[in-house]
Amino acid sequence: MSQIDLIYDGDCPVCNAYVQMHRLRGDGGSIRLVDARQHPDVVADYASRGVDLNRDFVLKVDGVEYIGGAAMVALSSIAAPHAFLRRINACLFASSKTSRAIYAVLRVSRWALLLLMGRKPIRSSPTPSNGGNDYHG
Repeated sequence: MSQIDLIYDGDCPVCNAYVQMHRLRGDGGSIRLVDARQHPDVVADYASRGVDLNRDFVLKVDGVEYIGGAAMVALSSIAAPHAFLRRINACLFASSKTSRAIYAVLRVSRWALLLLMGRKPIRSSPTPSNGGNDYHG
């Protein structure tokens, strides 16, 4: 059995819907859901490696990391509830050029939605001046 970690924005309704679409649960099974907003150390670690969790989510399968569009393809191939959804994702993300374009649209749409909802970007470390309730990276 593979160990799978999905690192995503738990405050993003699109991200949550995507997790639900794939019927992923952090219930102690082989898939561990990591809400980046609850783990500033994880955000800081990825930021130090040039990965912005405000732009991309990460899927780790047995230590191999997939980021952004590659994570969508990998997740769809292992977790989509129906073969039909896996085929659609495989078609959409078959070409790296198409994958980049689709993922860019999804990323901008997510950013716009969070902005409209008044949600702040994910931060990587607590701010001492406000009691550590907000994050700053």
